[in-house]
Amino acid sequence: MRSWLLGHLVCPVCGAALQWTGFERDAEHLMEGALRCAGCSMWYPVTGGVPRLVPPDLRQEATLEFRRRFETKLRAMGLDGDSTADSTPRPSSTDGLSGVKAHTLQNFGFEWTRYSRHGWDDPKYNIASEEEVFRYKSLVEPSEFAGKLVLDAGCGNGRYTYWATRYGGRVIGVDLTQAVDAAFQNTRDVESAGIVQADLFHLPFRAEAFDVAFSIGVLMHTGDAHGAFLSVARHLRKGGSFTAHLYGVGNAVYEWMDRTIRERTTRLSIPELRTLTGRLYRIARWTDRIGLRSVVTCFVRLDDHPHCIFDWYAAPVASHHTYAEVEQWYAEAGFRVERTNRSFASSVPVKRFVMRLLRYPWPVTVRGVRLA
Repeated sequence: MRSWLLGHLVCPVCGAALQWTGFERDAEHLMEGALRCAGCSMWYPVTGGVPRLVPPDLRQEATLEFRRRFETKLRAMGLDGDSTADSTPRPSSTDGLSGVKAHTLQNFGFEWTRYSRHGWDDPKYNIASEEEVFRYKSLVEPSEFAGKLVLDAGCGNGRYTYWATRYGGRVIGVDLTQAVDAAFQNTRDVESAGIVQADLFHLPFRAEAFDVAFSIGVLMHTGDAHGAFLSVARHLRKGGSFTAHLYGVGNAVYEWMDRTIRERTTRLSIPELRTLTGRLYRIARWTDRIGLRSVVTCFVRLDDHPHCIFDWYAAPVASHHTYAEVEQWYAEAGFRVERTNRSFASSVPVKRFVMRLLRYPWPVTVRGVRLA
């Protein structure tokens, strides 16, 4: 954690300032330590260079090891192994989504450990190719990041955080899962990148703190995409922009197939999910060879990379949305819709016609600007 990041963090429970006590650091980062709230009894570990601003029941092995290593120092500070008095509200248990969050931590935590370099040095999805993807999905021009404080709401392994810093933004990437460990390592040498483990419903930032925010492929996995959207939106300044990129609604067959498959995959163990991913990947390659994958994916989700298939079916929740629905969210939050990706992605007229006819489930991408 770079020292500049500390100035942007507040307690996600009460919104008060956080006081830092360091245990270990390297030349650039505060690596291990504790953040103590000045307003309530909560405290949060910083471990592996990442502040873990989530409640105790959403922390994982990294923080267990942290407590073992620094038990004596924590006791000297008056901090026991837990991090809250019984009377303190626990965000994870007050929004009715604790089960979804725990499942998400398990599956996406594995995903971003196993595929920590996806989008960086993968033969197909590398950091150069991800620039075009990021620009398409964020709907923000490079010049619009320069000198801005930016929130990557659901940063995964940090590849979009990286591109936003390349365009001149100071970027805070947030994720609920162990993906933050991959994101920190992948952006460790980027001075303008900061990574935080946090819950989108209880973000550890002041209201109206950010100039730009984007959430790419995340809101629909939260269990309440609308609520998560509104939570992120309130952290945008007047005139600030927020881009949401979500799964779209497809034709009736696609929706039935996706629902049927996911009824099974959401109950599978990670090894079973990996086996299924391999089978679906082989089917995807076969449909590619016969030139029918674009048509097949109008009815069932396939992809040309095993990670993308795992990502799709491993999520415990994956809601589908329409432009009208998402644009209503923006209006509710006091935003003016400025840009969308309503046009079909294919440049081939026949392919575009067929996919429109079959109601291919194109993602919904909307960028809005908060009204003054």
